[in-house]
Amino acid sequence: MWNKQLTWLCLSMVNFGKNLANIRKSRQLTQLALANLLDIQPRMIGRWEQGQAKPQFDYIIKLSQILEVSIDHLLLGEEGQSSPIFDIKNKRLKELCKQTDLLKQEDQEVICHFLDMAVRHDKLREIIDKRRL
Repeated sequence: MWNKQLTWLCLSMVNFGKNLANIRKSRQLTQLALANLLDIQPRMIGRWEQGQAKPQFDYIIKLSQILEVSIDHLLLGEEGQSSPIFDIKNKRLKELCKQTDLLKQEDQEVICHFLDMAVRHDKLREIIDKRRL
């Protein structure tokens, strides 16, 4: 049983490096930026993408979460692609997010900063409201 699962996992990892590089680039992330998000050395991303090393399973999970793809898509590429893990329900916000992808990196960072502030403000408001009760 374990042997079959291990064989499947090894076969699934054949194109892992190429898949990772393609997905990372489509998200406009550098190897350094992705490494920082994973809290690892940037050279590890390069080794994974070049097929010189394979990540531990916990990093595969983190990669799928950060890159917002399924584990199948990460391991199998396009044939493993399914519906997105995260989908924006608000149509206006979703369209704005698509347009944001076309902006320069520094403009995207400004937008991320404002979104982060709004989320933090909302969480803080929830905490204050709970304490008032």
